[in-house]
Amino acid sequence: MQVSVDSLTAAQRRSLERLRRRAVGRVSQRAHMVLLSGRGCTVQEIARIFDCGEEVVRQWLHRYRERGEGGLEDAPRPGRPPKDRLAAHIIDAQMGQPPPRSGHVQTGWTAGLLAAFLARRFRLRLSPSRVRHYLHATGWRWARPRLAPATHAPPGQRKVDPAAALKLGLLARALASAATVLYLDECELQLLPVVRAMWMKGPRVRVPTPGTNARRAIFGALDARTGALHHAVRPKKLAVHFVAFLEHLAAAYPTGEVVLVLDNVSTHDAKVVRRWLAQPEHARIRLLWLPKYSAHEHNPIERVWGLLKDAVAANRLAGSIDALAGEAERFFATRQFVAPCPLAAPATAA
Repeated sequence: MQVSVDSLTAAQRRSLERLRRRAVGRVSQRAHMVLLSGRGCTVQEIARIFDCGEEVVRQWLHRYRERGEGGLEDAPRPGRPPKDRLAAHIIDAQMGQPPPRSGHVQTGWTAGLLAAFLARRFRLRLSPSRVRHYLHATGWRWARPRLAPATHAPPGQRKVDPAAALKLGLLARALASAATVLYLDECELQLLPVVRAMWMKGPRVRVPTPGTNARRAIFGALDARTGALHHAVRPKKLAVHFVAFLEHLAAAYPTGEVVLVLDNVSTHDAKVVRRWLAQPEHARIRLLWLPKYSAHEHNPIERVWGLLKDAVAANRLAGSIDALAGEAERFFATRQFVAPCPLAAPATAA
């Protein structure tokens, strides 16, 4: 059984993308399975990507078809019923209100602070460990927040590119054409380790720092139809290095129109880049700008950078920045990426 792309509306795809990015563990993986199926991947291909049985993939696709996103959650497990059946609802509702609204100076709840407040306000006497149990049961988790761009601000405070619809329309036309479409972006690889959540036992794990940080820039281009990834490691994110990467792409795709989809940072629109594009031999290459303030949401290569840093730089200090760059090269050499738009087949000329 497959979930065809026709059965997923644009709203469903956006909702599944949010679930894939924000959900924990297996729920995120199941949402990714549905998205891949909606993009035309077979059950066999999805099972191979996630290294699981085909019957597992079919089960979650069937659950999504029957129950929507709720079907991707784990079923309730049997166990002793809670002593106070309203405790979970009270805790869940109270966690939705920041502590300052209840007269506290703290900006966020802890299990101990919430247990003391529940005993005083509701005469609900629970230990911090029991409060923590209810929090997990109602979907709360202890994790580090992260800074986010303005697109994640509350409604009314978000910046929106007035030309977003036009730019996304041009992208859709490019994907439906015979042109080669490449998603471009750069990331910075630092010797300073990336801190990620991890399982620990005993004392808290300490990750050593390098003392003096060092960086490398990685330019990347992801083929929208084949999933082929082109990359180049350079000392910095300079416009001249970006032009050298464009030369590499021009050599990799020697014929036909090539559309480069990217954000409009200064490096991409520098004078040296414009001069390169203006040369007659590069007339077949054109840039297509993503919407401002939300370019990362429409550029699938951002996911590649996250996978790269998790694989080679998370919670470990490399011997040198050159050794870390070598690990990045090995990552690219041993990974295959799913095409972000496998169904966008090029149109044939009339």
